[in-house]
Amino acid sequence: MRKRILFLILLSLIIVYFLSQFISDKLLVKNKFNGCIDCHGEMDGFESAHLPDKIGCEACHLGNSFTSNQEFAHKGMILIPGNLLDAEKTCGVVGCHPGIPQRINNSLMNTMSGVISVDRFAFDELEKPKGLFRVNELTQSDADNHLRNLCVSCHLGNEKNELAGIVRDFKKFTSKAIIRNIQFDTESRKEWMLEYFRKSGKVRSGIIGFKLWQDGIHAEEITSNRFFDEKLDYVHNNPVKELIVELPEDYLFSSARNYAGLKNYLEITIESVKQERRRL
Repeated sequence: MRKRILFLILLSLIIVYFLSQFISDKLLVKNKFNGCIDCHGEMDGFESAHLPDKIGCEACHLGNSFTSNQEFAHKGMILIPGNLLDAEKTCGVVGCHPGIPQRINNSLMNTMSGVISVDRFAFDELEKPKGLFRVNELTQSDADNHLRNLCVSCHLGNEKNELAGIVRDFKKFTSKAIIRNIQFDTESRKEWMLEYFRKSGKVRSGIIGFKLWQDGIHAEEITSNRFFDEKLDYVHNNPVKELIVELPEDYLFSSARNYAGLKNYLEITIESVKQERRRL
């Protein structure tokens, strides 16, 4: 008799537990106010486990979903929660994926330390292929730029950002537009160019069609004059590194001519602080 009573009590508790879970998931969560939806209601493509009406928006992005005020809602928000730099605060919390970001943060798959050390060794930038390196701390050396053009942009440990998506879409649009213009142009070298882009696609990517841009997207936001000048010099010196010209300003269609005060077919807006110093 006593065992029967205990069994009924235990069964009742189990029923109450699952009933409360059902009410919480199906009724309370759906009726929960979510101010994010007021502005971002058109967002779609979520997996079933990450539906906003199931876990809310703040579960991944933090911020404050209990207000429709943009300033308050976005305070403390993480735009791309998949970055490992922020994963402990987003994906790695209790109830989601606890412990996983911490375990993979220093893994070889994340840091690419082995690949980086061997690559730098091959470019004579290291005496031995040893050391601890991280993919999100690459420099502008030849070895590191080589990696950027191969696999870094899609790699696990490389920071994801909105700018990378803009560059990806830019390359996708311009690639189609340039190839289309070459195909319908009367340029005498168009067959040679098309064949080059066709071979590039087969050899480097195994794709069918044309490949105009190199692999990899390493988008970086320019946040200072010093960083701007660094990237400007990098672009201007490309023809020199390829042994096309002796000086950057010797390349006819380079903005280096504008910065050197020479005549050029290109009309540009000079933004460099170094140019201002030259004028003084």
